[in-house]
Amino acid sequence: MEEPALIAKSERFLESIKSHRINPDDLIDPKGFIRTYSYLRSNLRKLQKIKKRMELKGFKTPYRSVAIYGPPLKGELKAEDLHDIRRQTQYFRMKASLKKNILDRVNSAIASHKIALGHLEEHATLTCERCKKTFRLGELPEDKPRECECGSTLQVKFEEGNIKRPQIIPYLPLSGDYMVKISQLTPWARESFKEIIRLLKDEKSGTITSATMIVKVPKSGRWIRKRMTIEDIDHIDYEKKIKQEYGPHARIEFIQFHRRKSTIINDRHIRTALALAYSGFIQDFIVNREDEILQKRLKKPQLVKRYDEIQEEAREYSPPFIREGKELEEIRKRRLEDLLIQEGLADENGNLKPDLKSDLELREKIVKNIFSRTPTTLILWDITCYYLTTSYDRRSKYAGPFPGLGPVLDLRQAKIFNRMDREAVKLLREYGEKIFYIKNPQKLLLKKFEIEEKTKGLHMKINQRAFGAALINLESDIDEKTCASIFSVTLDELKKEKENIKTLRKPADKARLFMEMIK
Repeated sequence: MEEPALIAKSERFLESIKSHRINPDDLIDPKGFIRTYSYLRSNLRKLQKIKKRMELKGFKTPYRSVAIYGPPLKGELKAEDLHDIRRQTQYFRMKASLKKNILDRVNSAIASHKIALGHLEEHATLTCERCKKTFRLGELPEDKPRECECGSTLQVKFEEGNIKRPQIIPYLPLSGDYMVKISQLTPWARESFKEIIRLLKDEKSGTITSATMIVKVPKSGRWIRKRMTIEDIDHIDYEKKIKQEYGPHARIEFIQFHRRKSTIINDRHIRTALALAYSGFIQDFIVNREDEILQKRLKKPQLVKRYDEIQEEAREYSPPFIREGKELEEIRKRRLEDLLIQEGLADENGNLKPDLKSDLELREKIVKNIFSRTPTTLILWDITCYYLTTSYDRRSKYAGPFPGLGPVLDLRQAKIFNRMDREAVKLLREYGEKIFYIKNPQKLLLKKFEIEEKTKGLHMKINQRAFGAALINLESDIDEKTCASIFSVTLDELKKEKENIKTLRKPADKARLFMEMIK
């Protein structure tokens, strides 16, 4: 397929995705749920094929070919020829820019579809009533998403305790239109969007992945130098390997370690899509409840509401005669002052009444300190719970609702999760969210990673959801019943994992000996 045809086909497909609205009601209805999942999975397959074609045609580095265009380095050139060359260069630059932008949209759409599918796969499983088997959505073929191996129809079973948030799916840039969605955010939601991206981009200090060495080797009565690169150096005795390869007298003269820095979520398109989804979801969540929220927190909310109406009236006021911009602004300012005095919201000098002024200041603080921190708090809570309720192997091998998420965090990265805001948690709890304020999530996460390291090779059967609930109960002041309800586990399951955690932390001599033997 020629490049213009490929671009046109891609744009049409992305626009068709944009026009297809995801209905939140379909996500709680079994038939609608399967229909939505199949639609998104089919889209992802098509988008990945489009991306592959684009990369084969050089869309990933479109400006490389433009570099050959330009005036010759030597010799004279007529003005007309120079003008033609510049026009041609501009034309090719425009084409390169078009290629770059359409591939960027496709990458954004792929990232959004992966997130959406990850949340849906956590949201439900498929069960067979005849043979009692349970399947994940991604395990079944695309053409027969609800047919079991035994031939019977699979039933959708919605999971309560898994970490997922399907409500954010309509806010994902599924058509790659992330720039449009950013422009639709309110000022405070845009600040939240930037903050989420900044947090998810936080880098590790760097882990050593390989090393390059200069080795001195004796040969024919003189020393010669050999260059050697060793991969996965953390798990290799490199001195022993060098002696095996070059003899017992080989010596390392120089060694350079190569480090890899990784962020909390490595893909920038996934970071952007998640930040947009959580910011957009919370923006609508708050807009639909803003009057009720302010009613509970302001002293005289009716005065604030009337003040907003007067401001809107003054902003739209236009005198019948034409005025310049600055003069019109002054007229509207005087109009606002007159209306406030007439309504009794300001004194004769135009100063706002103390009750109204204090409420306006309080509203500004609520927007700045609660509304703008709510999306950040919610995504940090979801990722914290995902870490607590999944194993290292699952996070390493399975994308889940947060594709590209690092399987473990370092000390500095884990500290970011302490930014969950108490007032934002309180606001979300008021409206039915299963979220609780934890004083030190960093400590909680590091404990989880420490225990996971101890259990490597033990083949312990752990109920991961109950394990997470037990860890929260041990490391915070949240009671057992509440912790069990967060992840939909029973008290008995929680208590069993609680005992396992205590044993792993301070094992008895016999238990320690047993674990060493198993390892």
